[in-house]
Amino acid sequence: MALFGNRKNGSDEVERLRRAVEELSVLNDLARAISVSQDSDDIIKTIVSRSVKAVKAEEVSITMVDKDEMVPTGTLVFEKDEAADQVHYHLNRNVLGCMCHEKRALLINDPREDPRFRGIQITEGIRNFLCVPLMVGAELIGVLSAYNKIGGGFSEEDQRILAIIAAQSAQVLEKARLDHEEKLNMQIKEDMRLAEMIQEGLLPKGAPEILGYDVAGASMAAGHVGGDYFDFIPLRDNRWAFALGDVSGKGVPAALLMANLQATLRGQAASQPTAAECVRWSNRLLYRSTADDKFATLVYFILDPRTHTLTYCNAGHERPLHRRSSGEGCVVEELTGGGLVLGILDDFEYVEGEMTMAPGDLVLLY
Repeated sequence: MALFGNRKNGSDEVERLRRAVEELSVLNDLARAISVSQDSDDIIKTIVSRSVKAVKAEEVSITMVDKDEMVPTGTLVFEKDEAADQVHYHLNRNVLGCMCHEKRALLINDPREDPRFRGIQITEGIRNFLCVPLMVGAELIGVLSAYNKIGGGFSEEDQRILAIIAAQSAQVLEKARLDHEEKLNMQIKEDMRLAEMIQEGLLPKGAPEILGYDVAGASMAAGHVGGDYFDFIPLRDNRWAFALGDVSGKGVPAALLMANLQATLRGQAASQPTAAECVRWSNRLLYRSTADDKFATLVYFILDPRTHTLTYCNAGHERPLHRRSSGEGCVVEELTGGGLVLGILDDFEYVEGEMTMAPGDLVLLY
């Protein structure tokens, strides 16, 4: 009996077995590492490092995409060579758009000669790349990409093993992203709660008691915090200042600017004798302490209860209303006088108005 064998076929079979053992080892290591780690950063590092080992690439990246808009939301990179001048490779928008549209693997071993990339700028240093989709159900959540195969070009075997890693990792990455978003949302809610408490502390706790006058004020933010501001400020000689303003923007940035406005106005109210001068100097200080796109409107009144005179200055705010009690019927007029909103010009000459309050008169700032 004679036995005949093909040495080439035998060596090919051994190579396939060796490759299969390596793949199983990589996948087992990946599954074990993912199962024991609760830290999303550790999980991501594990996925990319195992991918580098599995396909023998110089670098692997995970690009997460916004599921609604199909735009990149961040690239997480693992580089094999950690030299200081190591270049990080990223998917350009053309490749990412292709992945978002087709949702299947893309293997390119000669991108500069590939007709699909004619006219498209390829990042210098990329010799070849392999991209596989990260899918959760029918939704693409990201792309797992390998760059520059060591010792040649990527093969269909590389594509297969990277696709298996992607399938095994997608759900874990999605969970890590959701956990991260939940932590961010919790932090944002806590920041908003603190900002709301701070802003409530800046607004008056109650109205002042002024002989012969009834005073009231209130503010309700559309969200947790906002840019609306009102204040009652005691002045010398038993006079009182009343202020109402609205700063540009929404949310926390507006609340911070509102706090700046309050501090500025209170400081100037104590040193400037007239409404116009107080607004003028508040404008100068606000202009010098805020960004070019930030501004505030403000209406500022000074009441002297002894003479019942009310002087006022309006910096771009809605005109206050004065309802007179004398005469026939109800007469309501707008109070004019003032100038530009605060924070636009370094200096501005504001105009002051004056009126006398009669019994039963009402002034509304809004």
